[in-house]
Amino acid sequence: MNDYGDLILRYLERLGVEYIFGVPGGAIEPLYNALARSERNGGPKAVIARHETGAAFMAEGYARETGKLGVCCATSGPGATNMLTGIASAYADSTPVLAITGQPSLHTFGMGALQEGSCTSINTVKMFEDCTRFNTLISHPAQLERKLVMAISHAMGNIPGPVHLSVPVDIMRTEVHSEGCSGNLWAFIDHEVVPTYDAERLLYDELCDQKFVTILVGEGCANSVDDILALAESRQWNLVTTPRAKGLIPENHRLYRGVFGFAGHYSARSAMLQENAQRIVVIGTALDEITTGGWDQSTGLDRKRLIHISNNPDHLSRSTSALRCILGSPRLLLKRLNHRLNVQKSSRWDLCELSSSGLPTNYTLDGGVNCVDKRSPIKPQALFWYLSQSITPQARVYADSGSSYLWAIHYWRIQKTLDNGRSPFHIGIGFSSMGWAIGASVGAAAGSKGEPVICITGDGSALMSGQEITTALQENLNVLFIILNDSSLGMVRHGQNLAGAENIGTELPRVNFALMAEAMGVQAYPVHSFEDLQQIDLDHLLAHGGPCLLDVRIDATEVPPMGNRMRVLSGADKGEIYV
Repeated sequence: MNDYGDLILRYLERLGVEYIFGVPGGAIEPLYNALARSERNGGPKAVIARHETGAAFMAEGYARETGKLGVCCATSGPGATNMLTGIASAYADSTPVLAITGQPSLHTFGMGALQEGSCTSINTVKMFEDCTRFNTLISHPAQLERKLVMAISHAMGNIPGPVHLSVPVDIMRTEVHSEGCSGNLWAFIDHEVVPTYDAERLLYDELCDQKFVTILVGEGCANSVDDILALAESRQWNLVTTPRAKGLIPENHRLYRGVFGFAGHYSARSAMLQENAQRIVVIGTALDEITTGGWDQSTGLDRKRLIHISNNPDHLSRSTSALRCILGSPRLLLKRLNHRLNVQKSSRWDLCELSSSGLPTNYTLDGGVNCVDKRSPIKPQALFWYLSQSITPQARVYADSGSSYLWAIHYWRIQKTLDNGRSPFHIGIGFSSMGWAIGASVGAAAGSKGEPVICITGDGSALMSGQEITTALQENLNVLFIILNDSSLGMVRHGQNLAGAENIGTELPRVNFALMAEAMGVQAYPVHSFEDLQQIDLDHLLAHGGPCLLDVRIDATEVPPMGNRMRVLSGADKGEIYV
């Protein structure tokens, strides 16, 4: 017998989804029964998280790694509410995730059923309303297939993001007689907006005579990097990336000036100034606090110089004062622009070497001398620089909220994009949930087919969500967890000090995470000095399969690059937000 749980899995299998991340429970039991049958037949498989937020983070990591739909599920009531933070994170970063939560049987609604989350109780569907692209309760069996197809279409569309189906247990159990899937998924996904001829002409007119242009590359440029590089090289225009797009442009490209925005580089900000950029071409990103350096008005992201291009209309909604806003596929538009400008692709990109001191020559690092300082306690700058040079370029890197992603954005050097054209570097910065990278790295490892995944997190996040490491162990996933251990909530502590605020609530106990990991059955190493670090065979760790953990004692006095964030928190950004 097949039920609606089996039907859901048939659709997911059509999409190539291999894993569903979640925590089982009574109201979602029929879906897990279907998953057990699916696993026996080689279909989608269940991966059990330790907390439903971790399951949502895993689904997001899987979606980022594979480009497929991430799927997570939870039981009714607290299972659904536990999942909310993870779904909000996917919403803030526009990641396609399908969340399926259970409900008690329809006839018990309003009767005080255990873990009820309907409109007659604690309304979990309503809670998902503001952090999903599509959100609905399945109130009749005949709705499920149609609403499932609608949900997938919203998740994978041009304004991607998470969607939510709340399914009562009796509906999920309903017998389905058809073996097929009648819904047409292919009408909704993998489509590009073709830019108009007028948009192409206007873009050409704005750029054809400009000598100094800076291209700000966003996360939506993954399939157009070659065209961007060819255009930049032919015109000798500067290249910068947003924090989310770090790694899409080779960081050793001679025209690359670093990351602009949150935790970015001085050289990238300089490339945006009037004297260096007659036009700024922003491609494939929204102009939020992270991308604009806290709406840094001195860099000129205004109507006099800004051209904004994106396939996602949501991105352009924040650029009402731009000189030009163009809705369309960056890939298609740039191919046509390059043809007009007679741009030819080079057989070899214009790359450059590090300086004699081992630092970049094409962009500037804050306090670059700290990158090569190997004294104890370990300086975070030196740790990130060393690891990024030592670990295989095929490793995926997930940096957690707080000091972890501040250090990573600025000091982790991406050596190359992945073979699929995507960046190996990921941050969950839209909602900035602590512990995001721990779950996301597990999901990414599930989808990476054995390629190594690096999770960089802090001791605060590890204490909050570190139990998800055991999921990596149970699934034998190749994740190297690196914990920045300074016995504090580092970003908060440094922020308090920089703002002259009271020092309160940031101290953490001195925890031996290596011993904790060993108690979980995970191989682990305490790292107190560079000598300790250099004695670890990183290549072997990343090749042996299964999780491993490094507990790294870092210099707690080093302040991460957080000037833009402090300016926003202090209110220095008051006034016209012009984008």
